[in-house]
Amino acid sequence: MDARTYETRRNALRQAVPQGALLLLGHREAARNYPANTYRFRQDSNFLYFVGTNCPDMALLLEPDGKATLYGPAEDSDDLIWHGPHATIADHAREAGLSSTASMDDLPGAISGLRTRGIDVHFLPPQRDSQALGLSKLLGVAPGEVASHVSSQLIAAVVAQRSIKSEAEVREIEDALATSRRMYAAAYPLIRAGRKESEIAAAIQSAALAEDRAQSFQPIVSVRGEVLHNESYAGTLQEGQLLLVDTGTESSRYYASDITRTYPVSGKFTDQQRGIYSTVLAAQFAAIGAASPSRTNKELHLLAARTIVEGLASLGLMRGDVEEAVAQGAHALFYPHGIGHMLGLDVHDMEDLGDAVGYEPGVKRSQQFGLAFLRLARKLEPGFVITVEPGIYFIPALIDRWRQEKRHEAFINYPEVEKYRSFGGVRIEDDLLITGTGSRVLGKPIPKTVAEIEAVLAR
Repeated sequence: MDARTYETRRNALRQAVPQGALLLLGHREAARNYPANTYRFRQDSNFLYFVGTNCPDMALLLEPDGKATLYGPAEDSDDLIWHGPHATIADHAREAGLSSTASMDDLPGAISGLRTRGIDVHFLPPQRDSQALGLSKLLGVAPGEVASHVSSQLIAAVVAQRSIKSEAEVREIEDALATSRRMYAAAYPLIRAGRKESEIAAAIQSAALAEDRAQSFQPIVSVRGEVLHNESYAGTLQEGQLLLVDTGTESSRYYASDITRTYPVSGKFTDQQRGIYSTVLAAQFAAIGAASPSRTNKELHLLAARTIVEGLASLGLMRGDVEEAVAQGAHALFYPHGIGHMLGLDVHDMEDLGDAVGYEPGVKRSQQFGLAFLRLARKLEPGFVITVEPGIYFIPALIDRWRQEKRHEAFINYPEVEKYRSFGGVRIEDDLLITGTGSRVLGKPIPKTVAEIEAVLAR
């Protein structure tokens, strides 16, 4: 990706939104506890997509006459003391294919001048309070009113553009996946009774840090796999448990990977574990096999749900008509989340832009438990990169609630479910490129069949 890449992207955006000015406001640094002690900086993904610069306190303004200006922080002579030689705003602009630069101090005047001339300023939903406050000051509206001025036209244009990944973007994602593969390999020797979740989390993150790669999200490394987003590492692995690992990293240009695997702490699956694991894997294989531009992601989700019901029925946990069980949402006791999401510069790509990413205009999310959490339901298109991640979980509190309410008794064998009460959860995830005729799993394979998992854990 070079200056021409970013120029082409901005030109396409300008053509999609030809009227008004377009403002992309970058992130500021975020203080951990006082201003000079900040979190590792990561730029707003929309700003990265159109400018490519991971530098704080910047903005891009595209004016109706075609002028494009990169606004950034003024140089301070003391910066050399604290940060050493570094790129100036002119350097950043040149790398992004921009010729005009200005100080961030000049941005309010530029915005005011545009609005005085009756020119609309299009902007995207702010992700952080600092962005919302910045937009509030620039537009002269109360912070609580900023959301009502967001440009739906700009949102639609950005979603349409960022959804289709170029070959260069796919290479970036596969580069991140290569690091992910090494992260998982670092975990294998540590997956055994007596080890701590924190030790495995440390090994995974160390493998990424050794390549100067950031995590694309806070890793999940837990024997409490039934807690979908468990970010605690306080547990100690015990014989008979399953360890769920859900983690990802970023390429050098900030594209994400997102992989989940589930491992038996004992090194081999018990019969009970093998039955559940094989059902989840069958659901994933079915969804991957069906993924193509002729399908919607909702169809993949429902196909995985039917496969899960069939598998659970063979184990005595569910019963009755498979289609009807899925239609009524009975499977969601075990599979309460969506099958996946878009992947790109964000691990949940463009989730900050709302349901315009995953749902076509006029289509609303289902209100049914489980299906309501499906982030991506729309028709798949060549160039989409998505995750495929079915799972089965035994959540004691949810089991108790549903059983007390006698919910879906026609489909759920609650006495048999009680035998799995302390089971935990299984989730398996890979990243998929939708092609012109089907799909392709990205990256070199990371072991996931029962035989492969037991082989890499062999003592």
